Amino acid sequence: MTRKMISLMAILACVPAYFLWAQTHSNNEAIHGQWTLELQSDNQVQFSIHRSWLGHNNYSSSSDYTLESFRGLSRAQIEQGGVAKFEMVRDAGSLACEGTFRNGEGGGTFTFSPNPEYVSAMNGLGYGGLDSERLFELAVHDVSRAYIQELDGLGYHHLPLDQLVEMRIHGVSTAYIRELRALGYNLPPDELVQFRIHGVTPEFATALKNLGYGTVPADQLVQLRIHGVTPEYLKGFRDLGYDRIALDDLVQLRIHGVSADFVSRLRELGYGRVDLDELVQLRIHGVSPEFVKDLQTLGYKNVPLDDLVQMRIHGVSADFIRELKTYGYDHVPISDLVQMRIHGVTGSTVQRLQASGYKNLSIDQIVQMRIHGVVQ
Repeated sequence: MTRKMISLMAILACVPAYFLWAQTHSNNEAIHGQWTLELQSDNQVQFSIHRSWLGHNNYSSSSDYTLESFRGLSRAQIEQGGVAKFEMVRDAGSLACEGTFRNGEGGGTFTFSPNPEYVSAMNGLGYGGLDSERLFELAVHDVSRAYIQELDGLGYHHLPLDQLVEMRIHGVSTAYIRELRALGYNLPPDELVQFRIHGVTPEFATALKNLGYGTVPADQLVQLRIHGVTPEYLKGFRDLGYDRIALDDLVQLRIHGVSADFVSRLRELGYGRVDLDELVQLRIHGVSPEFVKDLQTLGYKNVPLDDLVQMRIHGVSADFIRELKTYGYDHVPISDLVQMRIHGVTGSTVQRLQASGYKNLSIDQIVQMRIHGVVQ
């Protein structure tokens, strides 16, 4: 990558991909800027554009496109290198790009030319007063007459231009809307955008329906996606005998990191079908399969789940138990271990007592001496 492209890509990485409009920019001034392009796998390229004017106004955009999105551009041209001259043709106008290609990437300058037919047609659709800045925005995000008319046919009449741009930015296509409607989701524009932002696809909704959840409410679909509840995650629990877990419970399981693997490992350690609430509590308090396994190697087998949680809450670790063993306290009951930790008894506490001649004390005596400050 050339030094010029590295510098430009650094700018693109730091500037959000949306417009920072400036009222001081003349509506009639020609729009120019810089472009970079990088060849991706298959038929894809990453195309980025950047503009700056009056020293303090900036706009950047970077997205993946197919080669068919450009006129006069082929993969061979990019790979072979040399002079670059191609166009991004959109309904609202065209970006004429010139520059050079080298080693599968390129860069140069562009000039934007509005489409007069688009301006006239948009005026007839009720979108008048379109200046060059607005037309540039509509071109970059491909807000075409066809898209507006298709939306109108779906019942989305005369949406604000900002909303149309937002829908295009987030990939709300008319095909996407139709697929969702076929599944029972007739959503307003803002919810469609939220669906796309969080990756709610028709395939995701269909998978949940096939798993017995019917038509899941739109807001709940978003929550499932936010927290990473996938059909595969759900199937993992189903395979372990947890049939049709409530969706809210699935979200809680994901929030606290309860996985099918976690449940399987607990079963291998002797814990059968643990209730969902108990699984969440185990994860909240850090009761891991490794912790349970360590306890078992120390002779604490089949410890009740509530005791495991109490041990973790109060800091009863395997290392603490091993340390006590070195001072002659082996197989200490769990309730005593918890009491020791509640009152701050450590291995060092026992060591100091024994060094002071207090040997063969009971656990209760050690705790009482700690409570009353006989030993720190």
